[in-house]
Amino acid sequence: MEKQLEIARTMIRSYNALGYQAYNVSARDFPGGLISLRELAQTANFPFISANIVDSSSRKPLFKPYIINKISGIKFGIIGVTSLPKAPVKGVMILDLNETLHKYLPEIRKQADYIILMAYLERDDEASLFEEELAIDFVLQSGTYRYSRNLENKNGMLIARCGNIGKYIGIIRFDLQQKGQSLQDISYLIVQKNYAEKRLRTFEKNAGDKSLEEYYDNNPNILQTAKSLENQIKIIESEIETVENPVTYDLIELDESVPDHPEFRARLNELDATIKSIR
Repeated sequence: MEKQLEIARTMIRSYNALGYQAYNVSARDFPGGLISLRELAQTANFPFISANIVDSSSRKPLFKPYIINKISGIKFGIIGVTSLPKAPVKGVMILDLNETLHKYLPEIRKQADYIILMAYLERDDEASLFEEELAIDFVLQSGTYRYSRNLENKNGMLIARCGNIGKYIGIIRFDLQQKGQSLQDISYLIVQKNYAEKRLRTFEKNAGDKSLEEYYDNNPNILQTAKSLENQIKIIESEIETVENPVTYDLIELDESVPDHPEFRARLNELDATIKSIR
């Protein structure tokens, strides 16, 4: 148990350094019990949140149900929920996901321009949650091994999944031109544009200093393909320009091609040494 707690403490120190805004408490965060988790939360520079984890006696939330963060003049409501734990936790009760969200979402919407749901979900809860029309803009989902390279739109909710154990980082970028208006995912357009540009660069590289018309003068089929790609890129760029509040999503795999940050490498080395010293 001491090893697990030391790992958790190191993770919190790392999250502090990364500038985390919030941490969604999940059903898997109670191996050391409620007291240990609350002590751990005191070391964080960010709030632990959960709307459906409550005291089993009073039914009052054990953590903040949600927070409101203002970034660049935009107010984001961040709420957290979790599925049931595999085994009961002393002093803890997990309330129904959907009922909890219906309770808090109207309250958050009055205070925020956009709502982000952080959700640790088992498969059954995922199906139940996403079939409803909820006033949620983004869902950051954990709890399964699945990850998504594109945002999934379910009843107007844009869902991002990053797998588990830190193998991937998902980055959502958006340009809020009309505050309070709906968000439009243009990731698929960016993918199409990048693919067309990659193919076109191949033709241009082959042509060298010559124009496409000069180089492919005797190969009209390739010239037609290149011109079609140029036209496709212009159409996509034009479509992107007309979108208000565009959203894009990137999934980055943290493999050997991504260099370690010296500070975090040092933290991991320190953690490894500490764990080895614990008997």
